[in-house]
Amino acid sequence: MTTETPRQTRQRPPSDDSSAYGESLADIYDSLYPASGPAVDLMVAFLQELRPAPASLLELGVGTGRLAIPLAAHGYRVHGVDASPAMLTKLHENDPTGDVTTSVGDFSALAVEERYDLVLTALNTFFMLPTQEQQISCLRGIHDALADGGTAVFETYNPQVYHRLTETTTRVGHLAPEALLLDTIQVNQSLQSVLVVHTVMGSGQLRKVPEVSRYAWPAEFDVMARLAGLRVTGRWADWDRSPVTDHSEKHVYVVERQSI
Repeated sequence: MTTETPRQTRQRPPSDDSSAYGESLADIYDSLYPASGPAVDLMVAFLQELRPAPASLLELGVGTGRLAIPLAAHGYRVHGVDASPAMLTKLHENDPTGDVTTSVGDFSALAVEERYDLVLTALNTFFMLPTQEQQISCLRGIHDALADGGTAVFETYNPQVYHRLTETTTRVGHLAPEALLLDTIQVNQSLQSVLVVHTVMGSGQLRKVPEVSRYAWPAEFDVMARLAGLRVTGRWADWDRSPVTDHSEKHVYVVERQSI
């Protein structure tokens, strides 16, 4: 089985920085983000309402297939792009029937030969592009990847969640009975950037993985989308379409393709 389908996508090879996060966490990613449960069910229902299967769907930052595999099981024709070969190797282990096709690439420089009914960028992946220029470039690539009448969906954290942190913050989570995840969070408000150092502790081992993201405020996201020929048509606090408040943990954007 191959993880490359150049007929569908052509991307610039990922840089070491863009793939390091996935390469470091691929073996525990499924423990961090389970591939089943109410959150996944709500996401599938949300997309089915927008564009029912068998629509074609491109997922950017597909990871180990947490969303792509359930979507394929519901009849979507799914292709995933990720910067990390290790993540895609794990995806194909999770998807032995090969329902999801994939390619390795940097989706800030996305180029496609086919166009899709849906483009999905979930779980803060869009904010992991570290500059405004890369984020706009990604949006332009999404514009070109969408079919006429196509829709893009973004799941991001609410910038308020981190912007209000004025001091280094530490959070502890459990990965397994004998493993802990310690997250140390630092925010640079002027640069709209967040540095999270994930420290994985367990079985006598210690591993540190840095994650850098650049958040965009809703008004900025709207302007960047318009520059790319896209238009925001909806924003909710979760996949259940609950209204956004200052205390919402996340934002779910729906964006439509416009003519530039």
